[in-house]
Amino acid sequence: MITQTIEATCVREMTFADLYLGHPSLGNRFSAVPRAPADPVLASPALDNDLKALYQRCVDSYSAIRDSDFKLEYDGVSYRVAIMQSMGGLVFVLRKMVSTIRSMQELGVPSVYTQPLMQQNLRGLLLIAGTMNSGKTTTAGAIIAGRLARYGGVAVTAEDPVELPLEGEYGLGVCFQTHASRERGGFAESCRSLVRWGAKIIYLGEIRDGDTAVEALRAGVNGHLVISTLHAEDIQTALRRMLAMSAEHFDTSSAQSLLADGLVGVMHQRLVGDPRRLEADLLMLSDAPSATSMIRDGKLERLASEIRLQQARLIQSAAMMDQR
Repeated sequence: MITQTIEATCVREMTFADLYLGHPSLGNRFSAVPRAPADPVLASPALDNDLKALYQRCVDSYSAIRDSDFKLEYDGVSYRVAIMQSMGGLVFVLRKMVSTIRSMQELGVPSVYTQPLMQQNLRGLLLIAGTMNSGKTTTAGAIIAGRLARYGGVAVTAEDPVELPLEGEYGLGVCFQTHASRERGGFAESCRSLVRWGAKIIYLGEIRDGDTAVEALRAGVNGHLVISTLHAEDIQTALRRMLAMSAEHFDTSSAQSLLADGLVGVMHQRLVGDPRRLEADLLMLSDAPSATSMIRDGKLERLASEIRLQQARLIQSAAMMDQR
């Protein structure tokens, strides 16, 4: 079977989720290569020279900055590089970064979700949730760019590392990108700074600890639109994670109230099929008092019916618009 891995002579030509580079005995392997006979698939000899050069670039960059997660430019492609200290030796885990900002339509976000995600006076924390390699960051970038182009204003990001090519002008709007240094407090401290900088839209690369969860929700309560990503299997799991992280600082009741007051919506997405396509579920809390009450009371299991009801209403509304 001829696969893309056999045919490719440079990593730039490859489509994959992660590259595991540099293990002395397991070799260099690519995960999630379309139509490959195995997952992960072993790199072919045709890639040897390019992989050796890429490995040396990783070694040099890591030696210079000594960070376990960094950005690397190689052969016209940007990579996010994470360090894995395996029993056999140091392994660099590389993932290609987004090179262009695509629209929600181009990404395949369901068209019925465009109106609620793009409504003008959206305030609060908007979570883009999903599992690894589900395109969360890409979708967040599309929403930010789309809102800036339509409404103008200032967006400021805090990323670790900076992944999206977002900095620039979008219509009358502008986006500034910053690095959320772990040595200077990471995403939580960056969120405090972004609030002081007057940003209309705040983007936090990921919520992964209680400090960041609380600061993001507080910013949402104070009138900012905060967009961030979160690893979760579904919408309810995302909300449980937010509650658990917030509960590191508050009692259960206070954490539930903060989430109910600070959250404006959650979109959970997944990539399915081959070629992969985006599927998503959406829960919005703006003009949804019943959903807000469920969160405030901690009755997250009841949200499934609310999610289905909202989706049905969106589909019905879109159908009525098409008939006009």
